[in-house]
This record gives sequence, structure tokens and C-alpha cells, in this order.
Amino acid sequence: MAAQKLPGIVLAPYGTLFPPALATYSQIQKTYERTFPGSPVRLAFTSHIMRKKLLEKEGISILSIQSALEELCDEGLRSVVVQSLQIVPGGEFHQMAALVMELKERDPAFSHLEIGPPLLSSLADCRRVSSLIPGLCREGAYHPGPEKEAVLLVGHGTGHGGDALYSLMYQVIRKEHENVFLGTIEGFWGIDCLLPDLSGFGAKVVRLSPFLLVAGGHAENDIFGPSPESWKSTLEKAGYKVVVDRRGLGDRAEMVSLFLEHTRNALGRWNFSRPTGI
Repeated sequence: MAAQKLPGIVLAPYGTLFPPALATYSQIQKTYERTFPGSPVRLAFTSHIMRKKLLEKEGISILSIQSALEELCDEGLRSVVVQSLQIVPGGEFHQMAALVMELKERDPAFSHLEIGPPLLSSLADCRRVSSLIPGLCREGAYHPGPEKEAVLLVGHGTGHGGDALYSLMYQVIRKEHENVFLGTIEGFWGIDCLLPDLSGFGAKVVRLSPFLLVAGGHAENDIFGPSPESWKSTLEKAGYKVVVDRRGLGDRAEMVSLFLEHTRNALGRWNFSRPTGI
């Protein structure tokens, strides 16, 4: 009998055009390759626009979900986990999931095809992320002396119903962390909603940090940018001293470990013999 191949893994973020953010994706891919030795790991952007612009502007070709799965299938892989690297299950995630589920039902080439969910897809996920926040806040912490500091995490947000996960995450954070706040650029809990909360806390200093996998265009423009509408400018106009922390969640090993956990859980849904540690 031929040896059973280890499962393939497709890492599926939305995508980015920013070189430092691309480097973060590369580091996450290397972490997966170390964690799941012998399993082919592919990076695939869910966004067609990002793939197209990256190829046109930088000459960098990134796989789509479909092409990544086809590539693994051509290599003889019949078991694959598509691991979402999104924060919440918004519209892009559901489009990707629909494609994967269609292939799972109709394509006999795959014996096992599973999806690893985004960072936040349940109350348990929110609590796990919240439990890691104290360690994240200590990294590179600003020490203002007598000044009271708030940490403001800024996510993307979405018009999809998955945006409710940000609100749930915020409620968990507010219950467990006195000085940590969470808002979104395009979702329900925007900067205007957060200003009264920050004022009520009495902060003089706000440490601004992306609640995004990578610090790409939204971080550089919407969060930290020089325009009057950016979060940094809005906070400074409101009288706060703003300290910038540009690291995305993908730059933090603790957060990447939660994606790894989702992938392990997806693998665990199979009766699959794997080497120890996978």
C-alpha cells in the first residue's frame, strides 16, 4: 500500500499590497511549515483585486483558493485544510467557504476538505484572544509615568453580519481589561462611539494598535495616517497623546498560535494518522 500523504494546508487571508505586510504572511507560512512538518503549505489571497494589483504593480503572483487547491491536488494531495486568516467570518470568508464546500461535495479528487475558521468565530475564541491581551500590551509598552494610558485596538469591521463578533469581542474586553478598548474602521463600533468611553476612563495617553492580521493599507492610512480623518489625527484633535504600535496580530506569536489551534481542530475532524506534534 502506498504511504499516506500528509494533508496540505492553504492559508487564506484577504490580501495586501504592502511589502511589510507580505513579510508577515511569509513568516506565518514558515510557522505553519515548522508546526506541520511534511505538509505542503500554500498562501492564497481571497481577494481577486489584491492578487491582480500585486501582480501588476510588484510582479508578485499569489495563488487564488481555487488555484492553490488545484496545485495541491496535482501533487497528489487528497486531504487539505483551508485555514482562514481573517479576523471574523465576514463576506470574504463566506465566499471562500462556499467555494470550498462546493468542491467538497462535488469534486471526488478530495477525500477530505475542511475549513479552519477565522480568529473570532465564537465566544470561546473571544475569551482566548482576551486572555492574551495582557501579554500583548506589555510588549513595547509605553510608560507615561503618572499619565493614565488606554490601549485602543482597531479592527477593519464589515457590513456583513460577522461584524457582530467585534461587538462581542469588545464586550469581553471591557469586562476583563479596564484600560483596553476595541473599535473598527468600517464596522459598528467606530471612533466616534469610542471617544466617550475613552473620556470616561480618564486616559491622557492612547496606545493605538491594529486589530488586523497585518499592518497594511488600512493601518498606514486609516489608523496612523496624516489625514484629519485618521484615528491618530482624531485622537490627537481630542487632546490625547497618541503612541503608535504598528504590529499586526500576525506579528504576535500568541495570536498566530490561535490560528494553528483552529487548523489542528480541523485536522482532528478526520480519522487521520499523523506524526506526533501535528
